[in-house]
Amino acid sequence: MPAIRCLSKKEAAAYLGISVTLLVELNIPCVKLGRRCLYDRVDLDSWIEHYKQCEHGRARKKEAIWPKHKKVSTEERILVSGGLQQHSQTAKEYAKALGLKTEKTPKHC
Repeated sequence: MPAIRCLSKKEAAAYLGISVTLLVELNIPCVKLGRRCLYDRVDLDSWIEHYKQCEHGRARKKEAIWPKHKKVSTEERILVSGGLQQHSQTAKEYAKALGLKTEKTPKHC
């Protein structure tokens, strides 16, 4: 008896080692027979080979979106209140244009 070539959603998901939900989300091509959606083993094998080669597969290493070590040099100071005190001329001009208080007030002892 020959091996079964067409698989149901559940069988196809098990064949690929993923959940049925993920199988549907990945839009893996299927063959419609009436209302049934069957997956051909040959199509599943070729799809997984293509998936491994494209940018979605994890077989290929990609550069991280964020660098591991980010070198930043700023002249900003973190205030006790948690806000930032900016030493930028542009920031001072924006604050002035918005009517914000930019002058330091002397502390009373």
